[in-house]
Amino acid sequence: MSEDRPSVDKIIAFIGFGEAGQALTAGWRSEAELSVRAYDIKTDDPATREGKLQDYARHAVMPAESATAAADGADIIVSAVTADAILDAAESVLPALAGGQLYLDINSAAPSRKRRAAERVAQAGGSYVDVAVMAPVHPGLHRTPLIIGGPGAKRAESLFKRLNMNFEVISDRVGDASTVKMVRSVMIKGIESLTVECLLAAVTAGIEERILGSLEKSFPGMDWKKRADYMLERVAKHGERRAAEMRAVAETLEDLGIGGTMAAATAERQQWVADLNPADRFPDGVPGDYRVVADAILALHSGKTTRS
Repeated sequence: MSEDRPSVDKIIAFIGFGEAGQALTAGWRSEAELSVRAYDIKTDDPATREGKLQDYARHAVMPAESATAAADGADIIVSAVTADAILDAAESVLPALAGGQLYLDINSAAPSRKRRAAERVAQAGGSYVDVAVMAPVHPGLHRTPLIIGGPGAKRAESLFKRLNMNFEVISDRVGDASTVKMVRSVMIKGIESLTVECLLAAVTAGIEERILGSLEKSFPGMDWKKRADYMLERVAKHGERRAAEMRAVAETLEDLGIGGTMAAATAERQQWVADLNPADRFPDGVPGDYRVVADAILALHSGKTTRS
């Protein structure tokens, strides 16, 4: 351990160690020495196990063979799974929560689901924190804006300050932070899906430059070419996760009594891209070029390339 850097005398366990968990770990390690362990369901699949073990090694994270093993003896447990798996994640660590551990639920999930997860955590003796991640975790890492709430929020506040995180405590109620995240995603992920659908149609028709030019005139200063590059890359890479989030958004809007028509449609378009799995076409990473990504998606959809 370096004598020049502060240390956090806590064991942190991740349940799920994808993009968010890796980004937070990298950011935290830039601030302090700390002990991190993780379990990800991908280690159970022979096809993905080696890649996930490499993720653990790259981030100096101790691998665990189960969620329960990861959480056993940990002071802070971070649930970083998909929206539809948050209850399973909570159930998997209940035996380790008798000591009042902090349970940080950073998933993009409907508030009603987070409340059910919080009930299970509280009954087992844990202290639940509803965490809403309000921007992509790259390049911000641990400085990505967060809003937090729930009964464990005040306890988490001191830890977050020590790790130099960018956060706001908005409530002591579970679901308040997630509601903000879910409602915001109607617009953020909705624009993303509209952009994907618009650009795929434009590329098919060979009019993408005219479409982007027209959008720039209608919405000056938004740099639609740059947005198209970014949004198609993100959907191609993370469509499955985005679709799951937008189904949670639709659930949230149903719970609010207004219906989730647009959220459900957004989820459908995101899932459509995810099912084509365009990221597999780019072993070195999905490029930030909407034309290249659009060609890959359309080729997978039609079985042929759209450009010579």
